[in-house]
Amino acid sequence: KEMSWSSLSASCVKKLKIHKEPENIECLDISNISGKMAVGSLVRFHKGEPDKQHYRHYKIRSIDTPDDYGMMAEVLQRRFVKGIEEDNLADLFMVDGGKGQLAMALRIAQELGIEESMEWLGIAKERKEEGEKLYKPGRKNPLILVPHDPVLLYLMRIRDEAHRFGITFHRKLRNTATLASELDNIDGVGPARKKILLKTLGSLKKIKQASVEELSSVPGIGPELAAEIFTYFHAKH
Repeated sequence: KEMSWSSLSASCVKKLKIHKEPENIECLDISNISGKMAVGSLVRFHKGEPDKQHYRHYKIRSIDTPDDYGMMAEVLQRRFVKGIEEDNLADLFMVDGGKGQLAMALRIAQELGIEESMEWLGIAKERKEEGEKLYKPGRKNPLILVPHDPVLLYLMRIRDEAHRFGITFHRKLRNTATLASELDNIDGVGPARKKILLKTLGSLKKIKQASVEELSSVPGIGPELAAEIFTYFHAKH
């Protein structure tokens, strides 16, 4: 049986040793491929459920080399500054990672003067037999909750949602980049036409598989350009 929010939140206070019930929990995840196309994904849960209007994606602006801490610092800075401006900081902020990631979050929070405004937690996936570890500020050893503890399952659900949200965005960026690089080689296909091709046909794979008739039915393409796109993908280069 699923726990009620009042029971779960009371349990969070007790098990995590925090000062108030965490109505709003945010979790940040950074994902990248060798530092390229790095994105930060932030999710928020309100009283036990996803609060999707507060989900955010962040394209990393300042770094294009594999530097997870630097990327995290940039995203945290952007999120917290906005949170201060809009007065909507979370009750509990969780980072995907251990002591290092948590220390980075605390450093940014200290610089902005908001360290005391939120509770802090790092959630790290450790070796299989050890399970998940929860890191708290000022505590040397991690908190270990039993594998089926409702509080741990809730925190894992939030962390996994941050992963999923990041991976989805990443896939979209990769697909867009692939589409751009392939279609950029075709004369007459600029940014606007690339966008409409993808929107109408759904993916690069479907554009490649489309007949001349299907391509020419896309708004703004026409028979001549459709024939050129078809030839590009079907002729041997």
